[in-house]
Amino acid sequence: MPRRGRHRTRLPFRLIAAVAALLVGGTAVVLGGTALAKGSHGGNAISSLAGKSSSDGSSSSDKGDGSKDSGDSGDSKDSSDGGKDSGSGSKDSSSGGSGDKGSSDSGSSDSSGKDGKNDQGNQDGQNKDKKNNNNENNNNDKKNNDNNNNNDKNNKNNKNDEFAGRDKIAPAGGDDFVDINNVAPNGNIGNGGVFSGGSSAVDCGVSDHNNSDNFIAAPGKRNGAQHVHDYVGNNSTNANSDDGSLNAAGTSCANGDKSTFYWPVLRDLNGQGPDVGQDGGSKDGNVGSILKPTSVQISFHGHGDEKVTALPTNLKIITGNAKAKVQDGKNANAKYTCTGFTDRVTSKYPICPAGSHLQRIIDFPSCWDGQNLDSKDHISHTAFPDEKGNCQDGFTAIPALHEVLTYDQPAGKAFSIDSFPDNQHDPITDHGDFQSVETPEQAKAAADCINSNKNCTNVAG
Repeated sequence: MPRRGRHRTRLPFRLIAAVAALLVGGTAVVLGGTALAKGSHGGNAISSLAGKSSSDGSSSSDKGDGSKDSGDSGDSKDSSDGGKDSGSGSKDSSSGGSGDKGSSDSGSSDSSGKDGKNDQGNQDGQNKDKKNNNNENNNNDKKNNDNNNNNDKNNKNNKNDEFAGRDKIAPAGGDDFVDINNVAPNGNIGNGGVFSGGSSAVDCGVSDHNNSDNFIAAPGKRNGAQHVHDYVGNNSTNANSDDGSLNAAGTSCANGDKSTFYWPVLRDLNGQGPDVGQDGGSKDGNVGSILKPTSVQISFHGHGDEKVTALPTNLKIITGNAKAKVQDGKNANAKYTCTGFTDRVTSKYPICPAGSHLQRIIDFPSCWDGQNLDSKDHISHTAFPDEKGNCQDGFTAIPALHEVLTYDQPAGKAFSIDSFPDNQHDPITDHGDFQSVETPEQAKAAADCINSNKNCTNVAG
């Protein structure tokens, strides 16, 4: 009995001890979960279980130990191992630790906010870069457009400059005309036209072809004259003519002379030309139907006291000045008259009476420097003789080219010669151009005729 009583006494104690152990273990688990929850903010779970206050954990975090530990791989492993317990801790925290949960959410929110700021910064940076790139592209596009506009403007100016003076187009004025009856007899005006000895004439027709080129004054330039020329002699004369092409071409001259003779056309202003809307025509102020001469007389003459030297092949000679109006009459040598009134010569357009015909007289320089076939100004290698027909020292007498163009004149003042736009059909701008393409034999035969005081026609050489 006593033994049984001792056994009964021990059983309650053992039961109490077991319950106490369970209570202690449960408390430890609860405390451990709480500590782990705090440890997720940088604290030490073991310290929590040991009873250290949260102020100690904060102190450790202030010292930077927490940030160092948070980057440690061991801490990551512990967090993984304690995931199940952490879940229990979270449950406990929801029942009595709302402060801790708020702290955890706040940390996540801060981290997300920071990442959001970074993302926003990156996006802002990208937008800024894109904006800068767009601005740069826009600036480049604007610069390119400005350059293109400047190029278009320059091209337009260059195009306008190519054929200058078109803004000054105007017809001849009323004072550019004179009634031939009001011109006093004078026999001759200007330079040239004083002859002696014999002559040599050549029949080359009245008009072989037309164009607005001038291979002597503006070689290679289309519409270099900005007015239409009438050509006789060489069939090929144009902007690109040179010695070779002229020598290889045919001719309208009866004796086979391939020389080229040309002058500005005369127009009937009551008619309409074939070049309306074209360069050299109405675009350059030259309007009206082109009048063909009724006759063209081309002759070479002796002058002064000396014998003439045969014309050298490819010698170029010009007379008059197509720009005389805007150059104050410099080098002008225009001469007009009417049939039946040839002793009255004027530099204005003559109004001829009924039955009389308009004539243009073109006299060329007849003194040569003996060396050059042309000069930079196309003048200096030749010169006019003095009033007695003699050449100055240093120049040699050559046959004097004399052209007389006769026309059926329109009534009144309805006619004018072609001109550069800004020279406005001033009669003093009349002029002539010539290149000798005779063979040496033809040139010698003509000179011999002149020096022998003969009047020859179409010498063949």
